[in-house]
Amino acid sequence: MPVRRKSAKAAVPQHNILLLEEYDALAAAISSALKKFAPQHFGAVARSLSEAEKLVSDLEPELFIVDVDPPWAGLTNFLEKMRTAHPNACALVIGSAIPAEIAAERGASGALQFIEKPFDLAAFGAAVQALLGPWREQKDRGMLGQLNAIDLVLAHFAANSSVVLDLRSGTKTGEIHIAGGQVLHAAAGRLNGEDALREMLSWSKPRLGEKKFSGSARRTIANWQTIVVEALRETGAEVSEARLSETEIVSVPAGKRIIVIDDTEMLLIFVEDVLATADPGLQITTAPSATEGLREIERVRPDLVLLDYSLPDFNGDELCERLLENEKTARVPVLMMSGHVPEMNAAAARLPNVVAKIEKPFLSDALVNLVQQTLEAEHAFEKQTVEEPRAPTILSEPTPPPVQEEILPEPPRRVPITLAPAESHIEQRAPTAPPAIRVAPTNGNAALLGIFVEVLSMQLTSQLQMGAIRARPASLTASLRLQSAAARSAIPAELGFQLGPTKLTGEGRISTMRLVPTSKPFQPAQMRTAFEIGGVALIPNETRARVQLTPAGTTPMTMELRADLKLDAVELTPSFQVAQLILNWSTNAVRVTLNPKAPEQTAAKFELRVLKLDDSGRIAELLLQPSK
Repeated sequence: MPVRRKSAKAAVPQHNILLLEEYDALAAAISSALKKFAPQHFGAVARSLSEAEKLVSDLEPELFIVDVDPPWAGLTNFLEKMRTAHPNACALVIGSAIPAEIAAERGASGALQFIEKPFDLAAFGAAVQALLGPWREQKDRGMLGQLNAIDLVLAHFAANSSVVLDLRSGTKTGEIHIAGGQVLHAAAGRLNGEDALREMLSWSKPRLGEKKFSGSARRTIANWQTIVVEALRETGAEVSEARLSETEIVSVPAGKRIIVIDDTEMLLIFVEDVLATADPGLQITTAPSATEGLREIERVRPDLVLLDYSLPDFNGDELCERLLENEKTARVPVLMMSGHVPEMNAAAARLPNVVAKIEKPFLSDALVNLVQQTLEAEHAFEKQTVEEPRAPTILSEPTPPPVQEEILPEPPRRVPITLAPAESHIEQRAPTAPPAIRVAPTNGNAALLGIFVEVLSMQLTSQLQMGAIRARPASLTASLRLQSAAARSAIPAELGFQLGPTKLTGEGRISTMRLVPTSKPFQPAQMRTAFEIGGVALIPNETRARVQLTPAGTTPMTMELRADLKLDAVELTPSFQVAQLILNWSTNAVRVTLNPKAPEQTAAKFELRVLKLDDSGRIAELLLQPSK
């Protein structure tokens, strides 16, 4: 992304984000997501630590986003410099999930916040908004000025890196040896092993650096994770004691009670922060599972429950059913929040206690407004006895998301009207033309079809994994390999083939395709394996939003599509020349490769669906979905 430099005459301070990302596709996808979740911030991308150091002096970023997969050599030194230069900035690390016990004990108290890769778009949005919101100044967390040894140990664990951390606190020095993300050895003064690690984790704001791991460290630490948890508990107890007097003095009028149930830690933090900032009187309780949430609801008797649909132990709709079965909780209103939109809509229509819903990912203002409306509304919970379900007070009829031509959600919908009349292109015959002669293969009918296609757009899922590819034939020519010896002998080797009329099912799948012979033998298309990104957009979907990449320029990426088919018949002219080949598509499974000479087993597997036929009934556009 281009870097905007500060203007000396600017009257309004700029708000900036620096993304440290090596891969262009991920950088484009994350940058696109940031436009949604941080629209008031300018984003810049650095593809190396040295480039990042040059950018920060101009940008003065409020948030660093660092993808540590693969690991960066010198990451510790970079973060130490940022701690000194930008102590009030926040940092979000993308990598492997940190140990669950450490994450539960640590919460959001560290200088570095972590999100697992691949990540869900809703979780990423919650993390970004939690770190950038105005409430962060009211919370003692997430500032690089608080960077300590635990933060760095977890960063290298998330990066799966091998490194030696060098710590200095006054006259004391020490080392922590990490291999493959695991702490193997520690030494501080006369201490070694676990005692040395405990000592260094207790140091307050040591100077941090790193050295290259030699690979020869002996293992003196058996369970470093337990030691980190113990250190976090000691630090947490000290912080709690320091704040106790302030807590006793400050008095906030008790407001309505809200319970938030979600299995994403950063989303719980984000929701609690935005609601508490909007109304400091709210009494907010959070729970990471349905079981714990149900227990808290029975204990607190809240005025409103914010409930995720998909939870690790059992889903939100089942929790709602349990609430309705208990007289004490049957009248507790529920605001459901989820990226699983069809399931959430179905639950809202079926369950009377689900009075409102919001689709993930959401922005803070939308959540605050909906919560305020829901708390102020009157709710009726009579059991439904009529045929038509009673409409909740706030909940409106679900509005289907806009249909994007690039995405065909499951289950497949019927194809557009341009697909339907394909059969007429195949079966019509001139009344005076003599009938074609059809010959069926006698000793095997397997056929391998090859088509070269150009990529029109490429989508990434909410977890930034490969999604749908929309493409079109690069040319009408096709390659064909036949199993039948009789067919091979009957078809001259010098013949080439062009795509002919195609018959489709109602779901856009190919049932039969005709190939028309040409006098020119098949010539492979020129392969272009680079995908130059020209545009990035967030595409709504019935389940999760997706990132769509469109190519730049007039030379799109080229791929070869291969399909194992059956040769149904060879049609001959009255003079016994080959007129057409009829291929049967018994499956829509295909393989796609960027290297036509590569072995078959290396090609990626996709499911093919036709989006559009041309006026002659030939394939004009197609959609490739990764096989599950």
